[in-house]
Amino acid sequence: MEEKEIKIEQDEYAVHTPQSTKIITKNDKKQIKKNLIKFVVWVILLLLSWSYIQKHPAEKVSVFSGFEVLVQKIEIFIQSTFGHNGELLERKYGMEKYYKELIKMAENNKCIDVSTLQEIEDIYKNLKKENLDWLEYFLPEYTKKAYEYDNIVKDDDC
Repeated sequence: MEEKEIKIEQDEYAVHTPQSTKIITKNDKKQIKKNLIKFVVWVILLLLSWSYIQKHPAEKVSVFSGFEVLVQKIEIFIQSTFGHNGELLERKYGMEKYYKELIKMAENNKCIDVSTLQEIEDIYKNLKKENLDWLEYFLPEYTKKAYEYDNIVKDDDC
């Protein structure tokens, strides 16, 4: 067997490993610089977006609520396909949304006392924890309470 001798020109950018020798050419160096610049610009844009979202609460809510809705839709699809409780889960998420709106309206209503607001928040937390197996029996009660609190919150008489 003949051994072939491979001649590799080495310059200041050569990287040596025990297995092989890799030489970084000028074109490679240009590509690395381009990629590094793209990365830095991407990081700057990401930080600017993040700071904008932190300063504007409505934008922050829309980003997170969009993700939350997507996760809920996936859960509903899985429950509809495998668990047969998709419609019930969808009603639960709708009721949770209704309670969130009630809490926001109660916080903005100066006539609502703290105890009423706390009751609404407690019911909302209990609804979120409610097991799907028992929800079918308790959902009408949550709906009834939601309408009662809706009337209290919308009442303008202080």
